[in-house]
Amino acid sequence: MLLLPLLCAAESSVGAGRATGHLSFQVNVPPAFRVLQAAPIAGGYEYRVWMNMKSIVINGKEYRFSRVGETSLFVPTSNDTFVVHGL
Repeated sequence: MLLLPLLCAAESSVGAGRATGHLSFQVNVPPAFRVLQAAPIAGGYEYRVWMNMKSIVINGKEYRFSRVGETSLFVPTSNDTFVVHGL
């Protein structure tokens, strides 16, 4: 009976006090686009906008920005362009 290992005995060895693990998670942030101000100018409208993206697509045309946040956006006048603001 002494030769059989004990079922509830714990074994200690070098490094037994250490634990390593890996945790990862992903956060999906939906795109946000907010028009702060709209002003008609020659040939279109200039919008002061805030967004959390570096590019947007309006009426099939992509507008790229150097940074996320507040910026000015010029949209040429067109009968097919609709930008909903003030929501």
